[in-house]
Amino acid sequence: MFEKIKGFFMNILNAFHGYTVEEVTGIKTNITNEMYRAINLWADMASGHAPWNEKSPSCGILDQIAGRLHMMVSREIGLEVNNPAIEKAMYHLNDNVDKIVDYITLFGGCVARPVFSNGKLQYQLIPLGNYLPTRYDFDGTLTGALILKQIINGQHKFLLTEEHLYENENHSVKCTLYNNDEQTLRKVSLASCPQTENLTEEYTWHNVKQPMIIEFRSHCVNKIDGSNVPVALIGAEGVPYLVKCADEQFERMNWEQKSGERKMWADRDLFVKREKKGNKVVGSYITGNEDLNRLIMQVEGDGSLDYAKVKEVSPTLRTAEQNAMFQQILRRIELTMNIGKGTISDAESVQQTATQYNGGRQELYAIVDKIEDEIEVKYQTCADVFAYMAAAYGLGSADSTIVIKWNDDATRKDITAAKQIELQEIASGVRAPWEYRRDFMGEDEETAKVNVPQAQTQGIEDIFGKE
Repeated sequence: MFEKIKGFFMNILNAFHGYTVEEVTGIKTNITNEMYRAINLWADMASGHAPWNEKSPSCGILDQIAGRLHMMVSREIGLEVNNPAIEKAMYHLNDNVDKIVDYITLFGGCVARPVFSNGKLQYQLIPLGNYLPTRYDFDGTLTGALILKQIINGQHKFLLTEEHLYENENHSVKCTLYNNDEQTLRKVSLASCPQTENLTEEYTWHNVKQPMIIEFRSHCVNKIDGSNVPVALIGAEGVPYLVKCADEQFERMNWEQKSGERKMWADRDLFVKREKKGNKVVGSYITGNEDLNRLIMQVEGDGSLDYAKVKEVSPTLRTAEQNAMFQQILRRIELTMNIGKGTISDAESVQQTATQYNGGRQELYAIVDKIEDEIEVKYQTCADVFAYMAAAYGLGSADSTIVIKWNDDATRKDITAAKQIELQEIASGVRAPWEYRRDFMGEDEETAKVNVPQAQTQGIEDIFGKE
């Protein structure tokens, strides 16, 4: 997914052929050069094409962070929609909440752009970079944006721009098409491309209470240029460098394993020549064992005093030391992002009490709560916009009433209550005793099962231990 997003983003930037967006479109964005570089880096990191990834491929840290966050949000959110005219669009949006969380984590945010097409309400989720903010209200609401879309029609390339502007309860949209077949962008009519020939060049939504595009954004403070442009969770100060360190350390670990393959040092007089037609020598090998030849390195003896003809070399691997360093980097990422110990590092490798582990969980929950608060507010805004469009197109009423419920929200915030509920479930046979140690003492499943005594007559304190 991210490679596609990254490629789309990069192709759009390349389409300007060294010119700025303002020079081509005449539209001044709210993106500084510093933010352009940052957004570009986040996109490269998310797609595994960061500057360092050619030598040190991504070890999957970013996917792990985003996956952990979107899994928790997806598991907890529940949605009820009163208006049948908007329920399909809203439920579809809710089914794709994982993408919203991913965009917030990896890019800083996304825009939900409602669309009426084929007789039904639909929407697009557009990540930061494929939309460029042009204006914000004083409260941080996105009121202007330039949405960029690359179109390929056979051998011809086009760039479609949508300029969105909300002011005085009116939301205007202006569509412009550029031919991109040459090394410059040349403005052409919408009719020049089959995919845009039926688009309305300019239109306005009147008497709307909010912009018709809705920005889901991260809570991070923009320390890059101080603007209202959202910052990716992975864009927090120091995190890109630590991700680079993690990728490089993981590559060292892989190299350690490769360099530790067993080798056989053999004197050259043990080899025979292999020839092809014309008596051309193409290589040498020890006869009788093709598998053994994978291990053989030909030398002039092994240099030992007894002049051994064959000597086995099995280097000692530094697996434990290398992994310890890798875990240290992961814990530094957790600390810098404030997502809690054990979120991406091996929780069992960190010697911590149950109380410390629960503290780490609470840090992660604080991040999740911020994302959920953003989603709850913007879901209602989406419902308002969908309801307005439903009424305008005669699909139904303008009722935008929705109810969002967060499953298990109270118990995960109240650790004591969560523990009591789980103990009750264990006592009733719904859960296994080892699950308590996993959920509240930071142990993985295998370790938790080993640490839970098998005797069924012991008390709760004997089974789970004191914290």
